[in-house]
This record gives sequence, structure tokens and C-alpha cells, in this order.
Amino acid sequence: MHEHSITCSILEILDKVIKENKITKIKKINFEISSIASIEPLSIEFYYDFMAKDNKVLKDAKLVFKKKKMKARCRDCNKISEMEDIFIACCPECSSKNIKAVDTDDIKILSVET
Repeated sequence: MHEHSITCSILEILDKVIKENKITKIKKINFEISSIASIEPLSIEFYYDFMAKDNKVLKDAKLVFKKKKMKARCRDCNKISEMEDIFIACCPECSSKNIKAVDTDDIKILSVET
């Protein structure tokens, strides 16, 4: 259900981008989602379609979601590595399981295509 509030935030950001850049139509919005984020892209699309249906600039924009690998720092050897899943990961340098996520953005707008 938190996808609703995420979508509201996305629309607020897009509204600011539209006004600042005098955009008349958005065709595609590219997102990056963290591999550990519990965000369902289909739910974001559902809320987006419903909330943007009367907005001529945002209506019919294609939403594209790309999963990104998580970045984590090993607390033992201090190396930063990309990982698929921090919950079952260990450091590729020293094999320690004493790691911490360092890149914690759940979802990010990468680009807006007009």
C-alpha cells in the first residue's frame, strides 16, 4: 500500500519538472528501483494511471522500471561492492557477512522523455 504514497511523491516531483521546463507532454519515465526495496512496479503503474488520467501532460506516459544492484560496505575490510541481495550476501573480498547497505534509495527517477 505504500506504493500510493510513493506515486504521490513521484507526481509531485514530475509536476515540478513540468513547470520548471515548460513540458507539454511526457512520453516515458525511467525509474531505478533498489533490489532490496519492497516496491511493486505494477502497483506504481496502477496508481500512476489512475492519478494521472486527467492530466494531459502525464497521461499515457510509459513507466519503465530497472532494478539496480545494492551497494554495500564491508565493516571488516571496508570494501564497497555491488550485490544482488544484501540479506544473503557476504563480502566478495573477505567473505565477511558483516556488511551494511550504503546506497539506500528505494526508487529514483532516472529520466523523463518528452
